[in-house]
Amino acid sequence: MNFIEKYLEYTQNYESPTSFWKWSAYATLAAIIRDSCYIRQQNLIIYPNIYVLALAQSSVDRKGMPTALCEKLVRNVNNTKLISGRTSIQALIHELAMSATDANGNLIKGGSALFLAPELSAGLVGDSAAVGILTDIYDARGDYTNNLKGAGKFEIKNVCLTMLAASNIDMLKGEGLFDSKGIFGGLLARTFLIKPNEFRPASSLFNTDLEKVEAGFKDLIHSLKEVSLITGPMLLDQHAQNAWEDWYVPFRESYRNRADKSGISGRIHTSILKLAIIFCLNDGCKDRIIRKHHILKAIEEATVLLPNYQEFIMGAGKSSTADIGAIVLKAIYEGKDHRVSRKILLQKHWSDFDAETLDKLISTFVQGGLINQEVGGNEVDYIMTQKCLELLYDDKGGKK
Repeated sequence: MNFIEKYLEYTQNYESPTSFWKWSAYATLAAIIRDSCYIRQQNLIIYPNIYVLALAQSSVDRKGMPTALCEKLVRNVNNTKLISGRTSIQALIHELAMSATDANGNLIKGGSALFLAPELSAGLVGDSAAVGILTDIYDARGDYTNNLKGAGKFEIKNVCLTMLAASNIDMLKGEGLFDSKGIFGGLLARTFLIKPNEFRPASSLFNTDLEKVEAGFKDLIHSLKEVSLITGPMLLDQHAQNAWEDWYVPFRESYRNRADKSGISGRIHTSILKLAIIFCLNDGCKDRIIRKHHILKAIEEATVLLPNYQEFIMGAGKSSTADIGAIVLKAIYEGKDHRVSRKILLQKHWSDFDAETLDKLISTFVQGGLINQEVGGNEVDYIMTQKCLELLYDDKGGKK
């Protein structure tokens, strides 16, 4: 088994949902890989560092344990800096610039680090500069120059920061970390938002074979250390490149005429490549060749999260009902025979409105004689009526 498989087996008796454990495993791998491996696209270098944020609505989701285990593992591997607990953005930057010492007394150089925050709003002390700095250093493009007031000017060599944090939407927005600036300024687009995918049954953990637990933990450490030894550039084989193109080209084309102020659709392709590096090295690929199944898994893992961003976006910079109505009518008009399915409408406009808002609008349009609904099996289609066409559009398709 690879590290992720061992990790999920090791944590199967805990009450935290699998989605939290899985993404804490990804963050753990990203942290210990550091800037040792990367993908090069001409002059663009992509490292595997990621930002992961677990969203828990209450304590029953048990968001703390995945963060705690990640910290314990990374601390034992001890090949990268670890920043945890309550801190400020200035202190975080200072830690990135400092040298640390590994278990053998060797210096851990460079700006690679893991930032852990079991409660992000408490872990990162409120600072108007925090959102901008976290956004800026995420891209890990060599050196980062710090010139914060009171801290002097200094450079961080080879900055490569991974973050694993947890919180809930109300706390984040209340503290200003994901207000309009965080949502539309790029931080949200660089962050994987993870929601609980299940409610696990109660587990007392009393009847535990401690020797087996200890052996399992040592095995996880061994797997991570094996991955940490792999260094150098990553390459996609031809099948992986083809799989990437087959997804990326139509995805990008689908956003040609769409405004996505959050930047999520414009960043997701980079996030997918970061995951592909993690999945490749997780399989122990010492040849550093990313294969088709790594790309396909990365695409699946990233795109399945898209609905998780909706609640953030719908609450900030929220469009008016009239604006959303115009988007819906335009989409139906531009569909073949002025028709579009509910499923496609929600998929293409996930960042503009949610299902509840769409249903209310459609109900209004139906009552006004502008739209007809057609139900077939599990599909619902919306069809623009002749009355709507005559009222809103001229013979050339322009608005009246």
